[in-house]
Amino acid sequence: MKINLFPKAVALTIAGSDPSGGAGLQADLKTFQQLGVYGMSAITLITVQNTLAVEEIVVLDPRLTLAQIDAVVSDIPPSVGKLGALGNAGMVSAIAERAKQFTFPLIIDPVMISKHGQALIDDDGVEAIRSELLKFAYVVTPNRFEAEKLVGFELNSDDAVAKAIHDIHLMGAQHVLLKLGEENGMSVHILGNREQNFAISVPRLESNNIHGTGCALSASLAARIARGESIDKAANAAVGDVWKAIHSGHGLGAGSHPIEFRMVGTDDEIG
Repeated sequence: MKINLFPKAVALTIAGSDPSGGAGLQADLKTFQQLGVYGMSAITLITVQNTLAVEEIVVLDPRLTLAQIDAVVSDIPPSVGKLGALGNAGMVSAIAERAKQFTFPLIIDPVMISKHGQALIDDDGVEAIRSELLKFAYVVTPNRFEAEKLVGFELNSDDAVAKAIHDIHLMGAQHVLLKLGEENGMSVHILGNREQNFAISVPRLESNNIHGTGCALSASLAARIARGESIDKAANAAVGDVWKAIHSGHGLGAGSHPIEFRMVGTDDEIG
């Protein structure tokens, strides 16, 4: 597959590390590369994990994460930033404070729990995302569980979904890409822009290739925005990218298999 590079497109991921390479900043960097975007990273937390379990999580001193951000931003200004797992309220608050200085759009994936069921942020951290961080979001990409944690009620009807998106907009997010999960054999996403909500759906794949789907979606979205695509086009394409990557997984590992980032995008989309 030929990939055309976009020399002025630079994406910075601020996220946790997954040593298995299926999720976290490793997944983000792979996705950026596949879409022809130069990737940089700042680590927020370190995990000990594989496809079976998360065994340990260590959140870095926020000072170290901010120093990483400052070092790369001052030298190679990013076109877009992407946030992943932040770990605790201290890290969220530190990133929110630094975001006041960002001159690039910010894609926020409010990571709260791993595919293995391991909590990746505490309740105080969720509150800090809600009250301090989302005001800086160009796009926020919660799944159903994360959206329910942010708004405080279940998404058990179309009206509840619409209210949740509205409430997240009130927290400051310009756009919301809500991952609802399976409905009637389709994998459903809702894109809200403060004026209208649009459904983006693809056929649901019965597959255990699910490790890193949320990271890949927000990373693809970030890369495409770095390339200059509109939010509508980027969101539709990112959903398709993840669908293809799930379909192309090779069943690596004994647990939740990583999606196959080599197949993100198509020749027509990438060049």
